[in-house]
Formats: sequence, structure tokens, C-alpha cells
Amino acid sequence: MGEIGEKLRSARLERGYTIDDLQKKTKIQKRYLVAIEEEKFDQLPGDFYVRAFVKQYAESVGLDSKALLQEFGDEIPQVQPEEVQPETPKPNKETLWNSIRNHLPQISILAVVVVIVCLIGLVMAKVHSQNAHQIPKTTQVEKSTKAKKKADTTKKAPASEQQLKIKADNKQTDSFVVTNWQSASAHNLRLTATNADAWITVNTGDEGQTLWQGVVNAGSSHDVDLQADVQKISIKTGNAASTEIYLNDVQLPVSEHQVGTVHTYTLSIKE
Repeated sequence: MGEIGEKLRSARLERGYTIDDLQKKTKIQKRYLVAIEEEKFDQLPGDFYVRAFVKQYAESVGLDSKALLQEFGDEIPQVQPEEVQPETPKPNKETLWNSIRNHLPQISILAVVVVIVCLIGLVMAKVHSQNAHQIPKTTQVEKSTKAKKKADTTKKAPASEQQLKIKADNKQTDSFVVTNWQSASAHNLRLTATNADAWITVNTGDEGQTLWQGVVNAGSSHDVDLQADVQKISIKTGNAASTEIYLNDVQLPVSEHQVGTVHTYTLSIKE
């Protein structure tokens, strides 16, 4: 066992925590916590999660995570920068003009075909319009019109009032209030990783029942079905900067100025 692993394990034991206790506290799987203590970092999902999980482990047992990462920086894998793709050279203007000139006969033919198609379309539209004016109004049409007017007089709630809304709670950071929740409808939670992998855990209720936990790869999404009677949702991400969350296609309005990589978002459901 290495120095950083031994230091974390000693701090855990001083607090009287077992590995199971720490798993409940951090929401990090037990096998990853054991791998950190034994410094088997290759068993974690990736280099980014090594630093994120070590930071979270240290904070959970009362250690200064920033100082710990600086002290044992040589033992912890560094996150590799993304490879910059070379710029695609712009086409030479002369080459582009020569290409257009070589295909000028084909372009001329295509332009003539487009004009003919447009003329045919205009003629057909005009004929259809004339035929429509000649159709007499029948009794059935009148009845249908009356029924439509009667239906329009029925009071309906505006669509904006029925649409689900998510608003940030100004009193608590990373807390949100969800309104216009339809308890009779099905609900969907979509977790999206934009430009990097994200380790995400979804819990419901005050007891923290885990609905889903795993890694969402960069550029992909994962959907989680929600029960209609759910009253509270907790979403924890190990890479907040690359995580987007949608509830019934409505995006969670996370602050652009949030700091840190690990965040836990709490959603309180209101009817």
C-alpha cells in the first residue's frame, strides 16, 4: 500500500468509518474506494475520476484535498489534454473557380430543371386554388364550423401554464424547484455528457434510493424513467462542467459560474 493510500485509510479509521460507511457518504462504489486505498488507480474509470474520487474521499474524512493532491501529485495519474485537431486547409480560390467552370454545363442544366419544376408547381397551385373556390359549402361543413366555434369558447389553461418549469432556489446552491409536475404523466430524466466522460448517480427521496449509477461517455446520453409520485430527485456528477441534465426535455438551469468538478443537484417536485 502506498503513502497516499495509507494516509487516506488512516484518516478513515480515525473517523471510525468502514468502507461501507464511506460508500454511503460519498456515493462512490466500494470497489473504487478499495482501489484508491491500495493505489490501484488503473481499476478506476479514467484518470479524471482518480483525481475527482481521491479529492472526494479526502474531504469526506476531514483531509485538505487540495494539499493532498499537491503533496502526492506524482503518485496520481494526470489528466491528459485533448489532442488538438489540425485545421483543414481552405480551398484555393482559383481551384474552386476552375472546378465550377468545368461543371458549368451540368450546373446550367440543373438550373433549367429547377425553373421548370417551380413553374409546374405554381401552375398546379393555381389550379388547386380555383377548384377550391368552386366547391360549395355543404350542411356538414356548416355544422363542423359551428362545433369548432363552440369548442373554441371552452376555457382552456394556456400552454405556458401547463408546461413543466424548473427554477433555481436562491436560498440554497445547486437546489432547484420543479413546478407544473403532472402526476398522471410519465416522466423522463436525460443525462448528457458533452465533451468528456461523466460519472453520475441518481437518487430519489430523502432516504437516497439509487435509481441509476454509472459513466456517461462523452457525446452520449442516458435516460432514466421516473415514477409520477416522486417528490425529490438528487443528481450527483463527478464532472459538472461537462454534464447537462434535462427533465422532460427542460434543461436544468445550472449556473455558468459554478466552481469545482463534483456537484450534487437537488430537485424538489411541486404539483
